Amino acid sequence: MNRTLRAYQVVATIVGLNLIFVITAAVAQRVTDELSWWNRNEDLIFTIDQIHGLLFMVLLVLIAALHSQKRWKPAFTISTMLLATIPFVSFWAERRTTHAVQNPSVVQ
Repeated sequence: MNRTLRAYQVVATIVGLNLIFVITAAVAQRVTDELSWWNRNEDLIFTIDQIHGLLFMVLLVLIAALHSQKRWKPAFTISTMLLATIPFVSFWAERRTTHAVQNPSVVQ
């Protein structure tokens, strides 16, 4: 298996799960009182949010690397990057990208 693809799959899954957590935490902090777990652990959530941002940048670099390796159309690459920002849809985007790498004619 392509190493870049494998790295992309792992990072995309982590970023997707992290995205769900970060959004859940943001909502929970606003709808619960200051004694809730979400508000008592604000520093931990902030750290996780920062890690999410770093991993998302790594994900974008991996998508760009796959774009370069597989000579994807720019529209496919940009849509892959944008879909990675949507909770739950990001998992579908990862499967779509994996399929495109394994079957290059899909993007051609």
